[in-house]
Amino acid sequence: MTNRMTSRERVLAALSHQQPDRVPMDLGASIVSSIHVQAYDNLKKYLGLDLGATKIFARTSQLAVVDPVILDLFGVDTLGVKPGSPENHPHREVPDEYGFIDEWGILRKMPPDADTYYVANAPLEGNISIQDVMNYPMPDPSDPGYARGLREKILALRATSDRAIAISLPDSVVQQSQLLRGFGEWYTDAALNPDLMCALMDRVLENQIAIWDTILSAVGDVIDLVFNFDDLAMQDRLIVSPAMYRKYLEPRVRTYIDWLKRKTSAKIVFHTDGAIVPVLPSLADMGVDCVNPLQVSAKGMGDVVALKKQFGDRLSFWGGVDSQHTLPHGTADEVRAETVSRVRDLNQNGGYVLGAVHNIQGDVPPENIVALFETGLGKKLSND
Repeated sequence: MTNRMTSRERVLAALSHQQPDRVPMDLGASIVSSIHVQAYDNLKKYLGLDLGATKIFARTSQLAVVDPVILDLFGVDTLGVKPGSPENHPHREVPDEYGFIDEWGILRKMPPDADTYYVANAPLEGNISIQDVMNYPMPDPSDPGYARGLREKILALRATSDRAIAISLPDSVVQQSQLLRGFGEWYTDAALNPDLMCALMDRVLENQIAIWDTILSAVGDVIDLVFNFDDLAMQDRLIVSPAMYRKYLEPRVRTYIDWLKRKTSAKIVFHTDGAIVPVLPSLADMGVDCVNPLQVSAKGMGDVVALKKQFGDRLSFWGGVDSQHTLPHGTADEVRAETVSRVRDLNQNGGYVLGAVHNIQGDVPPENIVALFETGLGKKLSND
């Protein structure tokens, strides 16, 4: 019989392909595995918990800071932290636009009828040259705001909690270059002007690694998990052809994964949504420890038994309870059944962290959230 583990031991054992005492569970470890403030407020009300005003973990997605009372109640094994915001060039509020301009010069808007911020401009859209890319003002990697107080915060968390601590690094290369160029023009460049696309990705890559260096130089030795983000797929295919992926994207992803593995001994959790089966071999070869999410509604991702059989000795999977259909639209019994099947199919010899596929959105009924974590724990919750 497996001895009882601490939460940190449980998560790290699972990501090392060792059998944990129970499946590790996540709510709030990262900016892609948390809960929208609306769903969180509904959950607190449903549980009868008066925990005060909800604090914001991630402004753009309107994610909540999950209170330790709920982490304890749900048996959550993770804690999420984020780097600070730049101080020398802080976000600029634009009240007339219902939003703010971030350090990359990107306008984010959230009108009164919206529940998250969306990207409202692409600073490098239009007819531009490689020189325009080289001249574009990018964030200052040495800005002290990224790491100010971060080490002290993490050390305090380690002193008061045995949960695995995860840090969400700023967006990686592909997604950030798409935000700057605009998605439509980025795809046009991929087909007609790949030199421009690659120049932009390389400039972003250099800048992001320098920002990450500022952050991980401060905390790389006191964290357990690093989440980095680069969406490589859509619901039914990669964002580019497999040949383009291998030629243009894979070498740059490999560069920053190699850098991360040299910089910290923390487990690397790579986030990419969608139909990612074609890139799983290359991610495994790069040394990625875990893939988030296991988006079971995407093409080729629903047969989790096959995925576990093919990749389970090299990659761990994070998530897996469907956040597009089952969580928002299913019954609590359907959530329980899906959760049981995920644990049964993925938790052999570790290699799995249970949670929602993506952030739990505002329309998810609280009873479905409770059903997920009750099933993972194998017992009814009690907040007496």
